Amino acid sequence: MSGVVSSARGEQPRAPYTVVAMSGGVDSSVAAALLKQEGREVVGVTLQLMGCSEARGSLSSCGVSGIDRARAVAGELGIAHYVLDCVREFDHQVLRPAWDAYSCGRTPSPCLLCNERIKFGLLLAWARRIGASQIATGHYARVELTPDGEPILLRGRDPSKDQSYFLGGLDKAQLSRITFPIGQLDKAAVRSLCRSLGLSVAEARESQDACMVGPKESFAEMLRERFSGSCRTGVIADESGLVLGRHEGIHRFTVGQRRGLGVASAGRRWVKEVRAEDAVVVVTGREEGLLSQGLVAKGMNWLVKPPAGGALECEVQVRSRHHAAAATVRQQEDGTAAVQFHEPVQAVTPGQAAVFYDGMRVLGRGWIDAC
Repeated sequence: MSGVVSSARGEQPRAPYTVVAMSGGVDSSVAAALLKQEGREVVGVTLQLMGCSEARGSLSSCGVSGIDRARAVAGELGIAHYVLDCVREFDHQVLRPAWDAYSCGRTPSPCLLCNERIKFGLLLAWARRIGASQIATGHYARVELTPDGEPILLRGRDPSKDQSYFLGGLDKAQLSRITFPIGQLDKAAVRSLCRSLGLSVAEARESQDACMVGPKESFAEMLRERFSGSCRTGVIADESGLVLGRHEGIHRFTVGQRRGLGVASAGRRWVKEVRAEDAVVVVTGREEGLLSQGLVAKGMNWLVKPPAGGALECEVQVRSRHHAAAATVRQQEDGTAAVQFHEPVQAVTPGQAAVFYDGMRVLGRGWIDAC
């Protein structure tokens, strides 16, 4: 990390204390306030993820305006506030891998990468160095302990706001140092608390999912320009191989996409496949053409491993707004996980995360490699 700037109270906090990641939004502000109400010593930290010039033109809560709002809330709560410069790390560990995925015809999950590598990677490491006992965020998720003292990750109580999908890559060591103060609440209650506390962000709008989404360009195109990537142009073809038109780059397409295909059609068409090897975008006019019987996931992070040589019956969520589907999972000798859905699932997308659940409990996360 390039540097740390103290921006609220000058004195050092008394250990043990909790570091709260403050984005300048309602959720993280209320998380900090609740911990303060519990009598904890709280330190607010905002992660600066982009340079000042680009942040001012962004919709992101991770830029300059987010820092200003977080600093203001910290002042209202009477807690110390710091800014961690993570611009270089965010660029190298989140944005660059996201572009690499797009350039290969895959659809990345940058929010998961940011959580795993930045928020609960770099921030947790920094918190440990300064003697903090825990870090906290405004995620709608929960960490609880088993009778044996083992930390487990659970969905948030509010199903419409649950963010456990984005946290499936965290390991037990990380979970043992994390708390989610608003995980038991719904969004309406959190907003109401923010108002009752008189915090200046009470009416702030929801933050964007991606920290580089701008008003005019897609995230993929912004990344291509940022890293001077080439457009892998090619053809758009139907399932039979009939060429319907040309496209300006495979990074512009994702499985299940219906709008912006650039081909004339009497009926609706969806992207069925993005073939990196020959830069062909395959479309289908049949909604059932998007269905998959299963998937293969790699880069597994298991919190509860499948039985050796056996099958794990669970639910698998293949994108953030997907209703988890019942499936049978078998771990392969090469470390990948083979998933067989009990009923076909629509628009399973290579590059996205597959998160495994047993009811409310997160069992693990893998990256969709094939379907």
